[in-house]
Amino acid sequence: MRKDYSSFPPIGIIAYSDSYSEPDPRVWGDYWLKENLLREFSALGYPVDNLRPKVLLHLFGEPLERVPDDVYSVLWIHSHPDWITPEILRRYRKIYCISDRFCRKLRTAGFDAGHLMVPTAMTPLRRDREYDVVFVGNTKQGMARKIVRDLGDVPCRVKVWGWGWKGLIPDEWYGGEYYENSLLGGLYAASGVVLNDHHEDMRREGFINPRILDVLASGGFVVSDSVAGLDELFDGSVPAYRDAEDLRRIITRYLRDDAARAALSERGRRIALLHTFRGVCEEIAGHIETVSDTVIT
Repeated sequence: MRKDYSSFPPIGIIAYSDSYSEPDPRVWGDYWLKENLLREFSALGYPVDNLRPKVLLHLFGEPLERVPDDVYSVLWIHSHPDWITPEILRRYRKIYCISDRFCRKLRTAGFDAGHLMVPTAMTPLRRDREYDVVFVGNTKQGMARKIVRDLGDVPCRVKVWGWGWKGLIPDEWYGGEYYENSLLGGLYAASGVVLNDHHEDMRREGFINPRILDVLASGGFVVSDSVAGLDELFDGSVPAYRDAEDLRRIITRYLRDDAARAALSERGRRIALLHTFRGVCEEIAGHIETVSDTVIT
């Protein structure tokens, strides 16, 4: 029997992309994380009110200037762990984090933090291969990202989409500033290899990029830089490269070996599809249910 959430306190969600008009907020991953969460809470029948919430879910990418006192505040740390301070953490009543490693650090420091991985909304697709290697992501402060630089002169059909790339890569690689989010699953499924990387602090602290789940859930194959916990979460289905030479070796190997690539992709897909927005929203709603009415005012 479906649970009735209609009497639960309304939830509002805030993300760092809410504060930016340039570039288009749709180029930021947390924009889509917020949109998918709002959609799933509504689908569950959970009341959503971004103007007058009783529960505020902050998707941490940047600190808020002020956390309202009249809401039950929930922090979900999905990026930039080096920006987290004890002062920030003390503003919230409940803390989630996508890194189990970082959760343990927070608990050691005396904070009640729970592990909650960002899920995927993608579904498996079948597409003929259109590209050999693709990367979807913005530049970092106008600089080319290392994993794209490490491609060197790899003899493959490469496409890169994201803000700031024009002029930094060969013209034939440039796909545009934005790839329509609703079509990303098809792109991932039509690519031999999808590249993934991490900010340095996220790599060090075990913040696995949710893009990996999106690619795998779509039926794609991912090669990533190394990050703590990658093999444990994905059961070795995501090859991680060490240096530029190793990256080109991995790409060459799996583009030539369809069977090996498909086997890893299938293993990863089964794991990725376990991480759903429905499950995340039910977890958060379940926590809210345990909080007494005297706490949520």
